[in-house]
Amino acid sequence: MNTTTSNHILRGHSLPDEVAKRIRVSIDSGEIQPGKRLPTQHELANIYGVSRPVIREAISILKSDGLVISQQGRGQFVNPQGSSVFRLDPSLEDKEDLSHLFSFLMSVEVAATRQAAKSRNNDDLKSIRKHLDDLGSAIRKGQNGVDEDMQFHRAILHATHNGYFISFGEFLESRVRNLIRIAREKTARRNDMVKLVQQEHEAIFNAIEAQDVVEAEKAASQHLENAAKRLEIYQAVSTN
Repeated sequence: MNTTTSNHILRGHSLPDEVAKRIRVSIDSGEIQPGKRLPTQHELANIYGVSRPVIREAISILKSDGLVISQQGRGQFVNPQGSSVFRLDPSLEDKEDLSHLFSFLMSVEVAATRQAAKSRNNDDLKSIRKHLDDLGSAIRKGQNGVDEDMQFHRAILHATHNGYFISFGEFLESRVRNLIRIAREKTARRNDMVKLVQQEHEAIFNAIEAQDVVEAEKAASQHLENAAKRLEIYQAVSTN
Protein backbone atom coordinates (compact mmCIF):
# COMPACT_ATOMS: atom_id res chain seq x y z
CA MET A 1 0.00 0.00 0.00
CA ASN A 2 1.41 3.38 -1.00
CA THR A 3 2.56 5.24 2.11
CA THR A 4 3.33 8.65 0.57
CA THR A 5 1.77 11.73 2.15
CA SER A 6 -0.30 12.23 -1.03
CA ASN A 7 -2.70 9.74 0.53
CA HIS A 8 -3.46 12.13 3.37
CA ILE A 9 -7.12 13.13 3.45
CA LEU A 10 -8.31 16.71 3.53
CA ARG A 11 -10.74 17.37 6.39
CA GLY A 12 -14.30 16.99 5.17
CA HIS A 13 -17.76 15.96 6.29
CA SER A 14 -16.92 12.35 7.23
CA LEU A 15 -13.35 11.18 7.63
CA PRO A 16 -14.26 7.54 8.40
CA ASP A 17 -16.38 7.33 5.24
CA GLU A 18 -13.57 8.80 3.16
CA VAL A 19 -10.96 6.47 4.65
CA ALA A 20 -13.24 3.48 4.05
CA LYS A 21 -13.69 4.63 0.46
CA ARG A 22 -9.92 4.92 -0.07
CA ILE A 23 -9.30 1.45 1.36
CA ARG A 24 -12.12 0.08 -0.81
CA VAL A 25 -10.44 1.58 -3.89
CA SER A 26 -7.12 -0.06 -2.89
CA ILE A 27 -8.92 -3.41 -2.63
CA ASP A 28 -10.83 -2.97 -5.90
CA SER A 29 -7.65 -1.99 -7.75
CA GLY A 30 -5.81 -5.07 -6.48
CA GLU A 31 -3.35 -3.05 -4.41
CA ILE A 32 -4.58 -5.08 -1.42
CA GLN A 33 -5.36 -8.61 -2.56
CA PRO A 34 -8.36 -10.67 -1.33
CA GLY A 35 -7.37 -12.74 1.68
CA LYS A 36 -4.46 -10.45 2.57
CA ARG A 37 -4.10 -8.69 5.91
CA LEU A 38 -4.73 -4.97 6.07
CA PRO A 39 -2.01 -2.71 7.45
CA THR A 40 -2.30 -2.13 11.20
CA GLN A 41 -4.41 0.71 12.54
CA HIS A 42 -1.23 2.62 13.35
CA GLU A 43 0.05 2.16 9.80
CA LEU A 44 -3.27 3.17 8.26
CA ALA A 45 -3.43 6.24 10.50
CA ASN A 46 -0.01 7.32 9.20
CA ILE A 47 -0.92 6.56 5.58
CA TYR A 48 -4.07 8.68 5.63
CA GLY A 49 -3.01 11.27 8.18
CA VAL A 50 -5.93 10.64 10.54
CA SER A 51 -6.38 9.38 14.10
CA ARG A 52 -6.70 5.74 15.07
CA PRO A 53 -10.36 6.20 16.18
CA VAL A 54 -11.12 7.34 12.61
CA ILE A 55 -9.40 4.21 11.28
CA ARG A 56 -11.36 1.99 13.67
CA GLU A 57 -14.64 3.49 12.46
CA ALA A 58 -13.58 3.13 8.82
CA ILE A 59 -12.76 -0.54 9.41
CA SER A 60 -16.14 -0.97 11.07
CA ILE A 61 -17.81 0.41 7.92
CA LEU A 62 -15.88 -2.05 5.76
CA LYS A 63 -16.83 -4.89 8.09
CA SER A 64 -20.51 -3.98 7.84
CA ASP A 65 -20.11 -4.25 4.06
CA GLY A 66 -18.60 -7.70 4.46
CA LEU A 67 -15.48 -6.50 2.66
CA VAL A 68 -13.21 -6.87 5.69
CA ILE A 69 -13.24 -9.73 8.20
CA SER A 70 -11.46 -10.17 11.53
CA GLN A 71 -9.23 -13.10 12.41
CA GLN A 72 -8.71 -13.26 16.16
CA GLY A 73 -5.15 -12.50 17.12
CA ARG A 74 -4.11 -11.89 13.52
CA GLY A 75 -5.81 -8.62 12.54
CA GLN A 76 -8.13 -7.48 9.75
CA PHE A 77 -8.21 -9.25 6.40
CA VAL A 78 -9.81 -8.59 3.02
CA ASN A 79 -12.68 -11.01 2.62
CA PRO A 80 -11.60 -13.49 -0.10
CA GLN A 81 -15.26 -13.76 -1.16
CA GLY A 82 -15.53 -10.02 -1.69
CA SER A 83 -18.42 -7.84 -0.52
CA SER A 84 -22.02 -8.73 -1.32
CA VAL A 85 -23.27 -5.29 -0.21
CA PHE A 86 -24.23 -2.74 -2.86
CA ARG A 87 -22.93 0.71 -2.00
CA LEU A 88 -23.31 4.24 -3.25
CA ASP A 89 -20.81 6.83 -2.07
CA PRO A 90 -21.43 9.91 -4.22
CA SER A 91 -19.58 13.15 -3.64
CA LEU A 92 -20.90 16.66 -4.17
CA GLU A 93 -17.40 17.77 -5.08
CA ASP A 94 -16.90 15.27 -7.91
CA LYS A 95 -18.75 16.43 -11.05
CA GLU A 96 -18.07 13.23 -12.99
CA ASP A 97 -19.29 11.11 -10.09
CA LEU A 98 -22.49 13.17 -9.86
CA SER A 99 -23.06 12.77 -13.59
CA HIS A 100 -22.78 8.99 -13.26
CA LEU A 101 -25.04 9.08 -10.20
CA PHE A 102 -27.84 10.92 -11.97
CA SER A 103 -27.60 8.62 -14.98
CA PHE A 104 -28.15 5.74 -12.56
CA LEU A 105 -30.97 7.51 -10.71
CA MET A 106 -32.66 8.19 -14.03
CA SER A 107 -32.90 4.49 -14.77
CA VAL A 108 -34.47 3.73 -11.37
CA GLU A 109 -36.67 6.70 -10.52
CA VAL A 110 -38.07 7.31 -13.98
CA ALA A 111 -39.08 3.66 -14.15
CA ALA A 112 -40.65 3.89 -10.68
CA THR A 113 -42.67 6.98 -11.63
CA ARG A 114 -43.85 5.27 -14.79
CA GLN A 115 -44.91 2.23 -12.76
CA ALA A 116 -46.69 4.46 -10.23
CA ALA A 117 -48.74 6.02 -13.02
CA LYS A 118 -49.75 2.56 -14.15
CA SER A 119 -50.38 0.96 -10.75
CA ARG A 120 -51.58 3.73 -8.44
CA ASN A 121 -54.98 3.53 -6.78
CA ASN A 122 -57.09 6.30 -5.27
CA ASP A 123 -55.48 6.01 -1.84
CA ASP A 124 -52.04 6.33 -3.43
CA LEU A 125 -53.16 9.41 -5.32
CA LYS A 126 -54.51 11.02 -2.14
CA SER A 127 -51.21 10.34 -0.36
CA ILE A 128 -49.13 11.83 -3.16
CA ARG A 129 -51.43 14.87 -3.33
CA LYS A 130 -51.26 15.38 0.44
CA HIS A 131 -47.47 15.44 0.48
CA LEU A 132 -47.40 17.73 -2.54
CA ASP A 133 -49.77 20.13 -0.76
CA ASP A 134 -47.66 19.89 2.41
CA LEU A 135 -44.62 20.83 0.35
CA GLY A 136 -46.44 23.80 -1.14
CA SER A 137 -47.48 24.94 2.33
CA ALA A 138 -43.90 24.68 3.62
CA ILE A 139 -42.65 26.75 0.71
CA ARG A 140 -45.26 29.46 1.32
CA LYS A 141 -44.12 29.64 4.95
CA GLY A 142 -40.54 30.23 3.81
CA GLN A 143 -39.37 26.76 4.87
CA ASN A 144 -37.09 24.63 2.71
CA GLY A 145 -39.63 21.78 2.47
CA VAL A 146 -36.93 19.10 2.45
CA ASP A 147 -38.85 16.57 4.56
CA GLU A 148 -42.06 17.15 2.60
CA ASP A 149 -40.12 16.66 -0.63
CA MET A 150 -38.82 13.31 0.62
CA GLN A 151 -42.33 12.22 1.63
CA PHE A 152 -43.69 13.14 -1.81
CA HIS A 153 -41.16 10.95 -3.60
CA ARG A 154 -41.63 8.15 -1.07
CA ALA A 155 -45.38 8.15 -1.72
CA ILE A 156 -44.68 7.73 -5.43
CA LEU A 157 -42.51 4.69 -4.72
CA HIS A 158 -45.29 3.13 -2.63
CA ALA A 159 -47.73 3.75 -5.49
CA THR A 160 -45.72 1.30 -7.63
CA HIS A 161 -46.95 -1.55 -5.39
CA ASN A 162 -43.60 -3.15 -6.14
CA GLY A 163 -41.58 -4.16 -3.09
CA TYR A 164 -38.29 -3.91 -4.96
CA PHE A 165 -38.88 -0.30 -5.98
CA ILE A 166 -39.92 0.52 -2.41
CA SER A 167 -36.97 -1.22 -0.73
CA PHE A 168 -34.39 0.12 -3.14
CA GLY A 169 -35.94 3.57 -2.84
CA GLU A 170 -35.36 3.42 0.92
CA PHE A 171 -31.74 2.51 0.25
CA LEU A 172 -31.38 5.49 -2.09
CA GLU A 173 -33.04 7.67 0.55
CA SER A 174 -30.32 6.83 3.06
CA ARG A 175 -27.38 6.95 0.65
CA VAL A 176 -28.18 9.47 -2.05
CA ARG A 177 -31.03 11.79 -1.25
CA ASN A 178 -28.98 13.49 1.47
CA LEU A 179 -27.03 15.09 -1.38
CA ILE A 180 -30.22 16.45 -2.87
CA ARG A 181 -31.27 17.53 0.62
CA ILE A 182 -28.06 19.53 1.02
CA ALA A 183 -28.42 21.20 -2.36
CA ARG A 184 -32.05 22.07 -1.69
CA GLU A 185 -31.20 23.57 1.70
CA LYS A 186 -28.45 25.67 0.16
CA THR A 187 -30.56 26.96 -2.71
CA ALA A 188 -33.92 27.19 -0.92
CA ARG A 189 -33.61 30.96 -0.60
CA ARG A 190 -33.86 31.33 -4.36
CA ASN A 191 -37.58 31.85 -4.83
CA ASP A 192 -37.45 31.29 -8.59
CA MET A 193 -35.80 27.91 -8.12
CA VAL A 194 -38.26 26.80 -5.44
CA LYS A 195 -41.19 27.62 -7.73
CA LEU A 196 -39.64 25.67 -10.60
CA VAL A 197 -39.12 22.60 -8.40
CA GLN A 198 -42.75 22.73 -7.30
CA GLN A 199 -43.89 23.01 -10.91
CA GLU A 200 -41.89 19.87 -11.69
CA HIS A 201 -43.60 18.07 -8.81
CA GLU A 202 -47.02 19.19 -10.06
CA ALA A 203 -46.22 17.83 -13.52
CA ILE A 204 -45.28 14.47 -12.02
CA PHE A 205 -48.47 14.36 -9.96
CA ASN A 206 -50.67 15.34 -12.91
CA ALA A 207 -49.21 12.54 -15.04
CA ILE A 208 -49.70 9.97 -12.27
CA GLU A 209 -53.26 11.21 -11.68
CA ALA A 210 -54.03 10.83 -15.39
CA GLN A 211 -52.29 7.43 -15.41
CA ASP A 212 -50.30 8.70 -18.38
CA VAL A 213 -47.14 6.60 -18.27
CA VAL A 214 -45.45 8.51 -21.09
CA GLU A 215 -45.96 11.91 -19.44
CA ALA A 216 -44.97 10.46 -16.05
CA GLU A 217 -41.71 9.24 -17.51
CA LYS A 218 -41.12 12.60 -19.19
CA ALA A 219 -41.89 14.61 -16.03
CA ALA A 220 -39.64 12.45 -13.84
CA SER A 221 -36.79 12.69 -16.35
CA GLN A 222 -37.10 16.46 -16.49
CA HIS A 223 -37.15 16.68 -12.70
CA LEU A 224 -33.95 14.66 -12.34
CA GLU A 225 -32.18 16.54 -15.12
CA ASN A 226 -33.04 19.81 -13.41
CA ALA A 227 -32.02 18.42 -10.00
CA ALA A 228 -28.59 17.69 -11.48
CA LYS A 229 -28.37 21.27 -12.71
CA ARG A 230 -29.33 22.56 -9.28
CA LEU A 231 -26.53 20.51 -7.74
CA GLU A 232 -24.15 22.13 -10.23
CA ILE A 233 -25.35 25.51 -9.00
CA TYR A 234 -24.70 24.43 -5.43
CA GLN A 235 -21.21 23.30 -6.42
CA ALA A 236 -20.48 26.68 -8.02
CA VAL A 237 -21.78 28.54 -4.95
CA SER A 238 -19.91 26.36 -2.48
CA THR A 239 -16.56 26.74 -4.26
CA ASN A 240 -16.74 30.54 -4.46
